[in-house]
Amino acid sequence: MRRRLLARGAASVSIAPVHLPDWLAAGVVGFGPLLMRVGRALTETRRAGGGRPILVVGHSAGGILTRLAMSPVAFRGRRAAMDEAVGALVTLGTPHGLARAPVPYAHQGITAVRFLDAVTPGAFFSPRTAYLTVGSDLVRPEEAPARWLWDRLRGRAFARLVGPHAALGGDGIVQLDASQLAGAEHITFHDVRHGHIGGPWYGDDEIIDRWWPRAVELWRGALTAREAGSGVDFKVAGWSSGSSSGS
Repeated sequence: MRRRLLARGAASVSIAPVHLPDWLAAGVVGFGPLLMRVGRALTETRRAGGGRPILVVGHSAGGILTRLAMSPVAFRGRRAAMDEAVGALVTLGTPHGLARAPVPYAHQGITAVRFLDAVTPGAFFSPRTAYLTVGSDLVRPEEAPARWLWDRLRGRAFARLVGPHAALGGDGIVQLDASQLAGAEHITFHDVRHGHIGGPWYGDDEIIDRWWPRAVELWRGALTAREAGSGVDFKVAGWSSGSSSGS
């Protein structure tokens, strides 16, 4: 995917050093350590680009981590406050609506999303930061062709984390409505899977060509808004990890 973005005009592409063992650990200790790692990656990428606000692409929970890294309020004692570094945030199959998912217990991902819903809800930093959410409605709960058996099995496996297949459909893991963020521009695909097993997925050549040009346009628009002096009025009294709202 890095090579594909470079081929489409990105000046440089760096990847946050978050790997499978890190995600497994986050399921136990929470997303706090990872948000700092993402924050450092954003800092280094912006510095390498001469200080210009960058365009960030977050796949799946990577979109949640980026939003946590942008928050000016500390999450579980950790704060990166990288909102000024992000000129545009593109999320691919990110479960922004996780707090509403009918799951049996409030795992670490739900805690993180509830925090975001309370302190930086929706496209909070718009227009200084542009938001583009991308989702798919390929997999639906009704009877599907045999070739979609993997999608259905995978959806059942993730149902306890992100919720079961919904009538509106999803990408095999994240439901379409959960992938949308209030105030963000949204693109819906009808033939895309979450990734990485089975395709096409959001990072394939032909799929990138559907969302990348619009992402660049929105990023440029956000830079124009910054030059015009648009700002964000941030007010929050506090947040409790035991509540889904501000206090």
